[in-house]
Amino acid sequence: MATHVILYEPVIEFMRSWEGDIGRSVQGLCRRIMNFQKLYVPKKTGRTMASIQIGSLRRDALGLTTQVGANPGLGDFMGVAYWQEVGTRPHVIVPRSDNRRGYLVFFWARAGRVVYRKRVFHPGNRGVHWAVRGMESGMAAWG
Repeated sequence: MATHVILYEPVIEFMRSWEGDIGRSVQGLCRRIMNFQKLYVPKKTGRTMASIQIGSLRRDALGLTTQVGANPGLGDFMGVAYWQEVGTRPHVIVPRSDNRRGYLVFFWARAGRVVYRKRVFHPGNRGVHWAVRGMESGMAAWG
């Protein structure tokens, strides 16, 4: 789940490099967005927060672009970060097809022990919208 930062043609005409005034200002914006996203992301295990970073600074058909967020530059792979952002509906979780035992094995806090289940009903969750909130806060702090 990455936020795209794109500089369009009018800005590119005045920008000489990423080390110039405009480039450093945009990198500062990216750092602010990244820091606010790390502030808002759920921190149960910390894995999503650890994956939030600034992607490569590049020039493409859209202009000068970069990505800020969880797993930038991995394309369609968004993992857990996406589902934390937008939420999920209630669904059934079953073991993967390569699981030879055919059981889900996990520690269940309410039972206080490790449990083995053929399937689990997940009640769903509301989206936290940490990426959007981080982007909006970063833009507001940038001015």
